[in-house]
Amino acid sequence: MPKVKALQCALALEIRSVTCPGVVLKDKEDIYLSICVFGQYKKTQCVPATFPLVFNARMVFEKVFPEAVDPGDVVAQLECDTAMFELIQLVPPVGETLSTYEENTRDFMFPGPNQISGHHDSNRQVTMRRISGLRGIAPKLEFSTTSVITECLISSRKCRTQTAKILYPTKIPYSY
Repeated sequence: MPKVKALQCALALEIRSVTCPGVVLKDKEDIYLSICVFGQYKKTQCVPATFPLVFNARMVFEKVFPEAVDPGDVVAQLECDTAMFELIQLVPPVGETLSTYEENTRDFMFPGPNQISGHHDSNRQVTMRRISGLRGIAPKLEFSTTSVITECLISSRKCRTQTAKILYPTKIPYSY
């Protein structure tokens, strides 16, 4: 099968913590962070339900863009994708979402200069949106990202399959 050139985007995400000074949770069940980028769901390990929530989790998300000719094409397509974070407590029967954060993937991966804490620093803080049941101030998510767009070779069959997924996305329900 012949190989064709494509562009691959990789996001290395390091989640440090979620802070919420002065907030005490009424339930004591463990908490985790669910992350969706490029339509891929990953979650952190569970931590005790006491702020600050220290995750120190590292994860990598990758996606191939077979139709992209240059990195600008990839960045343009990232505007149509959403990076989503959910802070979830393991309250029976299915878990309770305490707070969320959503942003288009382009802005999440390539933030403007006012969203970065230092000159050459990728450390960031974003305020999450509280969901009912979480009282007090809104939690802050502390993380860093490293993003890379590289050229890769893929089989032409895989390229056609990936293109079909891009043109005709399907929503797959996600359960915890």
